[in-house]
Amino acid sequence: MGKISILWRDLRIVAKAVWLNLLLFVGLLVGAVALLRLSGAYPQASWLDLLVNAFHMSVIERVFQSGDGVLPAVLTFLLPLLTVIILGEGALRVLTIFIARHEHREEWDTMVAKTYTNHIVVCGVGELGKALVKRIHADHPETKIVLVDLRPGLLSEAGLSGGNVICLQSDMTSIETLKTANCHKARLVLLASGNDAFNLEAAYKIIQLNPQTETWVRLHHSGLADLMDLARKPNLHFFSPYQQAAEAIAGYLLHEEKVE
Repeated sequence: MGKISILWRDLRIVAKAVWLNLLLFVGLLVGAVALLRLSGAYPQASWLDLLVNAFHMSVIERVFQSGDGVLPAVLTFLLPLLTVIILGEGALRVLTIFIARHEHREEWDTMVAKTYTNHIVVCGVGELGKALVKRIHADHPETKIVLVDLRPGLLSEAGLSGGNVICLQSDMTSIETLKTANCHKARLVLLASGNDAFNLEAAYKIIQLNPQTETWVRLHHSGLADLMDLARKPNLHFFSPYQQAAEAIAGYLLHEEKVE
């Protein structure tokens, strides 16, 4: 993924995150203009002049003079307060994270993950998870991949780079984490933790979010799937690396014996 493509993607993410705050701010200014027009505080001013005045008021700049009336004075105090409420925690915070996204990588990756659809999610990134991700990324470098694991530094540890692979340092069994990773909008979810209980709990919660999500679940004890109603879900698949490796090795050895 080229630098221009990544920058364009990042700008779209920022726009998607702040558009409502900016729209509310514009609405605040237009409302202030309407009040000023109705009050007759500036009878000679045009709508554009009043809009400029309202903007100056929103950034605590005094634009009224004695005799302008009560409303301009009230708006000079009220507009900055409302501006802070609308923009402070929303647009300004997002822009701050965007500008320093390399330092705020975890927060930025969370924002990016929330915009993904038709992507791949890998939860529990141990040796098997890393091997799966590296293979998928090598064969399909344009595929968007979200990693979910509590351990920090997984991207550098796995030698993964590029804007299409991001990591959420979070608990894979948390439904909020699964929502943040947009598991319900993913085309494929791989639950590759070495803990069967974690994988099964995450599988249950993913089904709650979207019963149609294609999900592959790693189980050390493959017989567990047969004891649970999860095994009857057509889009839910279970695999045991040990069992598959044993079958492959045994098949190879028996083939060698026949040859001899």
